[in-house]
Amino acid sequence: MSDNMFCFQCEQTAGCTGCTGKAGVCGKTADVAGLQDELTGALVGLARAASGNTPSSAAHRAMIEGLFTTITNVSRLKM
Repeated sequence: MSDNMFCFQCEQTAGCTGCTGKAGVCGKTADVAGLQDELTGALVGLARAASGNTPSSAAHRAMIEGLFTTITNVSRLKM
């Protein structure tokens, strides 16, 4: 991943323009921002694959938890 980032994933973005540099206003690193962008892309693919069908409960949960994690920059998992 890159040491520089452009992140506009949360409500904390600096001046509502997005965070750049090595870390965001929230403290997120460029690597994490990149991984969250990849996760968001995968979730878009999941939604497209489920289009017109009722998604399984596992797919529904993955979508909700994935979006919650990337949009709010938090995780409910205990480390």
